[in-house]
Amino acid sequence: MTYGGFLLRFLIAPIVALTALTWYDARRQRQVPPALRAAPPAAVVGVLALLAVIYTTPWDNHLVATAVWSYDPELVWGITLGWVPLEEYLFFVLQTVMVGLWLLVLSRRLASAPVDVEGEG
Repeated sequence: MTYGGFLLRFLIAPIVALTALTWYDARRQRQVPPALRAAPPAAVVGVLALLAVIYTTPWDNHLVATAVWSYDPELVWGITLGWVPLEEYLFFVLQTVMVGLWLLVLSRRLASAPVDVEGEG
């Protein structure tokens, strides 16, 4: 499997599904818990994705440059930034977006789920 194929199957497809669920939740007026309303979710995920790229870039470049690991040229697009293929940078960003969307989807559902507390009263 190519790296692009991996991104499509395991990150882009779930992101599309989670985006659809987020849109559906917004149409049903499901809200995130108050603790998650301090900043717009897209801004928070954008900052986290930027931090992931900044934090991970030196590490990945060092590991590829020192031959700790490598990428098969037949399985990547051939565009590199430093020593690392573009797909790896997309992975940093897409993984962060997917996790952020999971948080939104789950927090809306858990915040609106009824709590069954037995024995209290």
